[in-house]
Amino acid sequence: MSRKLAFALLRMDESGIQMKLRKIPGSGYDNDTQNKILDEATKLFALNGVGAVSMRDIAKASETQTSTIYYYYESKELLLEDVLARFEKSYLHYFEWLKEANAKVESVEELMDNMFNKELLKMLDPMNCLGMSLAIKEHHRSSSARKRFFELFFEHSLEYMQADFDNLAEKGIIPRTNTKIIAAIFMSCVMVGNDIRIHKYAGVKPPVNYMDFFDDLKVFLTSALKKGI
Repeated sequence: MSRKLAFALLRMDESGIQMKLRKIPGSGYDNDTQNKILDEATKLFALNGVGAVSMRDIAKASETQTSTIYYYYESKELLLEDVLARFEKSYLHYFEWLKEANAKVESVEELMDNMFNKELLKMLDPMNCLGMSLAIKEHHRSSSARKRFFELFFEHSLEYMQADFDNLAEKGIIPRTNTKIIAAIFMSCVMVGNDIRIHKYAGVKPPVNYMDFFDDLKVFLTSALKKGI
């Protein structure tokens, strides 16, 4: 995956699902050194915690000088803000695709296929997965991480998911139920699944296979929506 943070976008046509890479506007920099600093900072912050990582650690991982990092970022807090801002753009880009795809669904199965598209899950940029983990782990300590945690995961995402479920209910495809609760369950499980996935970036065997985890979640949500739980 490019240092300039390409993202997987799916497009349907007569030949089936095709993968198309599209750069996220405004995410990343033309400067390769700065992109490398952001990548390594994302990894270290997500895997070790922001408090345990120094600018010297980031310089070593990115094979740059500490003075070079301070040229771009006056403090670790400003570096963290840029890391989280880049993740936010990547995350919102994914939901724009999902919103467009889900607007056309006519069954629970179609909706679930979009939400749990395995090819997309496999191709998601590692920085996206690590960025999500960072926002989750640091939201108690960092106001910037807290902002992303609540606005992206428990406001923006829930609104999208609930609207998709309500759309199926209005078409009579699923019973009317508390779709906000189901959306919250979905988002909570996505965050758990993401944390399972980043084990490999730390060189640690995950407790379960993350694709198996999402397969089971897909079955559970399909059943819950059809039964109106």
